[in-house]
Amino acid sequence: MPPVPRGKREALSVFLCVAHSTMRHDCVHSMTSGRELIRARLAILTLAAELKNVVKACRLAGVSRSHFYAMKKAYEAYGHEGLAPRVRRKPTMPNRTPAVVEKLILSKTRDNPAVSYIRLAEQIQLDGVVVTPGMVRYVWQREGLSTRQARVQWVKRMNRRDRASNQGTGLPEGSGTRQLDCPSVATRSMPVPAS
Repeated sequence: MPPVPRGKREALSVFLCVAHSTMRHDCVHSMTSGRELIRARLAILTLAAELKNVVKACRLAGVSRSHFYAMKKAYEAYGHEGLAPRVRRKPTMPNRTPAVVEKLILSKTRDNPAVSYIRLAEQIQLDGVVVTPGMVRYVWQREGLSTRQARVQWVKRMNRRDRASNQGTGLPEGSGTRQLDCPSVATRSMPVPAS
């Protein structure tokens, strides 16, 4: 049986289905997938103009009408650039642990990776820095250090990296880039017991 020739609309709908599957997975890893996404979104807008029926075009492409109108509005406002996938940055939370305290937590973790987050918080508090166990735990979670095994492997990687950087500079094994500049760490005054 000879292959059945496809019409323009059928070929476009097949292309749209393939392109729509890339839209759902948000393939923004390479330049080509971004171009494919722009081309697919433009094809959806073109199909709607050809059919003069937005509902049918959206049904063929597998997108909602609200998404179609958002694409149309972006295209009318910004042209092809409006159809490009937007890179969203990770939001910075206002209650996030300050970077200086995070460095201190990671430094103490590196010195003793086997302790729990509660004990590490107590050790840091003995130095006069205001740190709660929750702060330590959330820093560990963000860095992927929640388990003892992950912390031990992280310390090994950091030590290998330091040794490699020290070999390039000719510094002795004991000295290195482990110095942590934390002069502005928030400290609290420890009360002196009355005699």
